[in-house]
Amino acid sequence: MSKTETSGSNDSPHRSDPKNILITGGAQGIGRCTARHLLSQGHSVFLLDFNEPELTYTTKTHLAAHAPRISSAVCNLRSPASIKEGVSAAASFFSNHIDVLINNGGIARAYFTGAKTMEDPDTLSEWTAYLETNLTAPFLVSQAVIPHMKRASPSPSDEPGGCIIHISSFRAHQSDPNCEGYAATKAGLLGLTHAMAVSAQQWGIRVNMISPGWISVRHENREGDEKGLKWEDSHDDEDHAQHLAGRVGRGEDIAEAVEYLMHAGFMSGQEVVVDGGASKRKNPKV
Repeated sequence: MSKTETSGSNDSPHRSDPKNILITGGAQGIGRCTARHLLSQGHSVFLLDFNEPELTYTTKTHLAAHAPRISSAVCNLRSPASIKEGVSAAASFFSNHIDVLINNGGIARAYFTGAKTMEDPDTLSEWTAYLETNLTAPFLVSQAVIPHMKRASPSPSDEPGGCIIHISSFRAHQSDPNCEGYAATKAGLLGLTHAMAVSAQQWGIRVNMISPGWISVRHENREGDEKGLKWEDSHDDEDHAQHLAGRVGRGEDIAEAVEYLMHAGFMSGQEVVVDGGASKRKNPKV
């Protein structure tokens, strides 16, 4: 193969094409970091989030330099009507075409509140909230996005088409006590991913899932910006040593995995674990 041919094969034209990307839970944390990364690559991004003050700050201040390629809408992921309204607003912003959906929004708290255990009947309301936010919402958002993403007649020669990415967690595979609601819904996303991938093939849509490990994003919000908080200030050597990669994860690690999956045309129905190798070590203290 000539140098020219080699260069051409490594530089696929579609990788640089700007995409229209919808991110749920985009006001802070992994969602905000992912939005910033994708905007820096020239894509257009629409954020949905329930936290209106934080969403306004992220859209109008933190990411203001990327206007007019960034917009947002308040959305309650526990409300089917609010989800439809939010996706409709995103579709309008993108002239009715969405290339990528990142289902990142959800309840990030792993444990039941107030040191409750599953023996406590009062956990039912929290269990329901986990189900509606972490599992039902990704299904409903995806459902609402399909008309704006699908291809009429996808063919084998097509470049990668629409892409849906669920953000799950390493807790889909391992648990601590009293995190049944969180673990069950994150594991549920694994089943949802392969089921949706099979169904969405008919529309030329790929569906994959990212399972983050310890990703430190406590600084990814307005308070963190105002206080000048940084990732490197949050952890000691013992934290980093738990990971085969030698450090705790950054939000950018998930953003880069998202970027890969957006363009990975031969990948669908799969889980990508991004945990720095922590799950492969039997004893983190050795």
